[in-house]
Amino acid sequence: MAKTKTSERQKIQKSKYIMVLAVTTLIFIIGILLGNYFAAQKLSQLDQLTQTLRTDTLAIEIQYDLIAENPCDAVTDTPLAEQLYELATKLDYMESRLGEDDETVLDLKEYYMLLELRHWMFNKKTNLQCGDDKSLILYFYANKDDCPSCEQQGFILTWLRKNYPENVLVYAFDYNIENTALDTIKTIYGVENTPAVVFNEQAYNHFLTKSELEAFTIQVMEDAKAKQELDTNLNETEALKELVEKTLQELDAEKEANNSDN
Repeated sequence: MAKTKTSERQKIQKSKYIMVLAVTTLIFIIGILLGNYFAAQKLSQLDQLTQTLRTDTLAIEIQYDLIAENPCDAVTDTPLAEQLYELATKLDYMESRLGEDDETVLDLKEYYMLLELRHWMFNKKTNLQCGDDKSLILYFYANKDDCPSCEQQGFILTWLRKNYPENVLVYAFDYNIENTALDTIKTIYGVENTPAVVFNEQAYNHFLTKSELEAFTIQVMEDAKAKQELDTNLNETEALKELVEKTLQELDAEKEANNSDN
């Protein structure tokens, strides 16, 4: 009788072990299947995002060609700049998912930075030819390990752009991207490390505080306002001068007419 009970207990324990093993195996298999499913979904989303980024960059490039013929007509419009910022957000997300060393990310990042340079050159042209007064900022950064203060500098520049959307344009560049155009810009302005900021042709190879950058921006705005007031006064003076000359001519003509009658 005792042997029978012992045998039954052993069978029950064995059944429990088998059941636990089966449940554990099933959970493990389900975990693998779910992991593969979500990994496939992630890759699909990233592939779609990659295609979206390529399409967006092509659309922006076409817009450049369309507005290049009449740049002054586009001075007051900012959709192109906003599209660049939106593109940067998508690119940052892709970089966070695939890693900053991913070849696709690096290729898209390099092309995006060339688009930024093109937009910067376009706005330099409108500032010069169209009387615009936007503050153009080039920002060179590196990853956290190489530049601990770069993230904070980026936050400050984003704050500046959002608080002065009509007056400030910010272009961010990865300092370590190897590209001849970017290398030329770094050489021209003497950019030597990160963080580095080029504010309207003046390079700063160190961290700039929010108050410093805001002061630079306000100074540019005040200078532009003073110039506009001066131009207005000059125009009014010129108009007054023309009016006086016209009046004198009319008086001379009237005087000559009176002399002829006499």
